[in-house]
Amino acid sequence: MPLVNPLGMLQAARQGGYCVGAFNLVDYLTTEAIVQAAEAKRSPVILQTSSATVKRFGIENIVQMARMAAENSPVPVALHLDHGTDPKVISEAIRSGYTSVMFDGSKYPLQENAARTRKIVDEAHANGLSVEGEIGVVAGVEDDIVIHQDKAIYTTPDEALEFRRLSGVDFLAAAIGTAHGFYKVQPRLDIDTLRKLSHTTECPMVVHGGTGLPEDVVRELVAAGAAKMNVSTQIKQTYIDGLHGYIEAHRTEYNPLKLLDHARQELLTMIGRYMEVFGSAGRVER
Repeated sequence: MPLVNPLGMLQAARQGGYCVGAFNLVDYLTTEAIVQAAEAKRSPVILQTSSATVKRFGIENIVQMARMAAENSPVPVALHLDHGTDPKVISEAIRSGYTSVMFDGSKYPLQENAARTRKIVDEAHANGLSVEGEIGVVAGVEDDIVIHQDKAIYTTPDEALEFRRLSGVDFLAAAIGTAHGFYKVQPRLDIDTLRKLSHTTECPMVVHGGTGLPEDVVRELVAAGAAKMNVSTQIKQTYIDGLHGYIEAHRTEYNPLKLLDHARQELLTMIGRYMEVFGSAGRVER
C-alpha cells in the first residue's frame, strides 16, 4: 500500500495500549528488513531516517526506497524524518514524499522552540503530513548532535503541555532520561512524567533511545503511554554483527548474496522481537 501518515497508527497505539516501532533505515536492505518484519508480525511500522542517511542517499532516493519496500505490503508503513534541524531539508522532505517529519528545536528556549516548530507544523499540515516535536534535551549521540549525560534536560509536564499548545505538534518527544546510542551508564528514567503527559494530553508520546533498554523497562514505558519508540543503534549493530559473523564463519566463501541475506535474517529476528515487546505484533488484520 502507499506510504501513510503515521498519526493514525500512533493514535490507535495510544488508545490500544501498545507502541509502534520507528526503525532507522541505513540502506535498501535495512528498509526491506524493517517492512518484512512488520509483515511477518502483522504490525504497523515507521521507517525512519537520520540526517546522516539523508546526506548519504538524498531525500528523493530514500523516498523511492521506502515506496518500493511498502508498495506491495499489506501493513501500514510510514516514512519519518528524525531530528530535522534544517528547515530547508525538512521542507524538501515534506514536498518529496515523507509522511511525517520531526523538527528538533530542543536547543532553543521553550518559546523559541515552539515558534520555530509551529512554522514546520503549518507547512506540514498544509501538505497532509504530521509533525513530531521535542521538548527537553535527550542525551547521547545522534549523527552530529552530541549531548553528554550531565547536559541532558528532563522535561517537566507543564513545559511539555505548554510546548504542545504553542507548537501544535501531532506527537511529542519528551526527555525522560533515555539516550541515543548505547547506554554508558544506567539511565535514570522519569517514567512518571511520561505517564502524566499521556494521561493529560491526547498527543501520542514518543520515546527516543530504545536501543539497550531491558525488555521489562520497554514494557513499562509502553504501559506508561509511549506510542512511538525509536530504534536506531540496534539496527546498525545487528546489521554489522550479522555481516561480521557470516564472514568469520565462511571465510573462503565469496557470495555477497548469501552474506547480505544472513544479515537480513538477523535484522528480521531482532526487529520482530521489538514488535512483540512493543505489543504492536498482530495489530494488523489479515
